[in-house]
Amino acid sequence: MHNVEIGLDQSLSMPDDSYVMDYFSQLSKYLHAGPPVYFVLEEGHNYTSLEGQNMVCGGTGCNNDSLV
Repeated sequence: MHNVEIGLDQSLSMPDDSYVMDYFSQLSKYLHAGPPVYFVLEEGHNYTSLEGQNMVCGGTGCNNDSLV
């Protein structure tokens, strides 16, 4: 993977008066971070093998180029 396309702006995914909007705002204001990032993996990835799991994990033992 050489790039990641920007998806839906989360502020457009819910009503303006949603409590989640306030949550995202507070994350940005106090933690200097934006909303969480979610990845969608297409059909065909083998999660049952250790190699397949290491390609998408984030921690000790994961591939250096894993998704997370």
